[in-house]
Amino acid sequence: MAATTLVGRLLCASASSYSVVKGETVLDPELAVPYYDGVGYLEPPAAFLAGADDINSCTVGTTNDGVVVAFRGTLSLDGPFTIPKLIDWVNDFNAAPAKWDTGTGDVHDGFLGSLNSLWAVVRDEAKRQLQASGKQLLITGHSKGGSVAALAAMRFFEKENINPKVVTFAAAKAGNTVFADKYNSAIDHTRYEFADDIVPHLPPSAPFIEALHSLSFFSRRLQGLQDFDYGRLGNLLYIKRSMEIIPDPDNSLLDQRRKSILKTILLGHIQQVGDDHRIACGYGYMTSLCPAGVCPVPMNS
Repeated sequence: MAATTLVGRLLCASASSYSVVKGETVLDPELAVPYYDGVGYLEPPAAFLAGADDINSCTVGTTNDGVVVAFRGTLSLDGPFTIPKLIDWVNDFNAAPAKWDTGTGDVHDGFLGSLNSLWAVVRDEAKRQLQASGKQLLITGHSKGGSVAALAAMRFFEKENINPKVVTFAAAKAGNTVFADKYNSAIDHTRYEFADDIVPHLPPSAPFIEALHSLSFFSRRLQGLQDFDYGRLGNLLYIKRSMEIIPDPDNSLLDQRRKSILKTILLGHIQQVGDDHRIACGYGYMTSLCPAGVCPVPMNS
């Protein structure tokens, strides 16, 4: 059955996008169990792969809510190591700023490249489904997918005169403060971030970089990032570990959240930071935002 809320359905769409298979032009519902049913697709969505070794992926499908464009996040490091995984992670660290389409602000070069690789086919399919359905455009994604979703939303707005609704999960920062100011004045975007998930803090701002420098692993990898001045896109709904969801419009929780992440890392709980980023059943995002009707019920419950 479909998730009971729009946010839950879009979370399931983001999770389903990880099941796109090379050579398949539509998403196979069986490969996206249990998330596929949670979206409420009226028919299997179109599926696209692009970029070096197909590291970028997106699905476009119609639901009762609208036409849902869901961008896949970074390939998981779980399982066998592959060259596409390496390329995808290198792309995430390609955080040098690149000029945005209209010249207003800079964006993350790696994420912009991901969008560019998919843009033409995703744009055309989304417009086709919008025309056929008469519905609104909804754009979503998890992790890298959430970052690319924001850039896609801005491009739909500026180039196609389509103003989408955006909901993202665990998204990294996609543009500098100049771009963020323009984006936030134009796009209806809600972003969800959970507990000690570190990805929404990346690329790190100057205060977080200073704190991370105390950890030798990070100190060798953060040179110059403070100069990029990346901003935050959309309105935050922060999910506490207790599963309470609270708004943070003025980022008043940032310092507390950074300290919590550093404490978790220093205590050696690296797995916890990684688990807090996952959107699979049994982890924070799915448990809090899609608590019933999608994920299998644990045997001991």
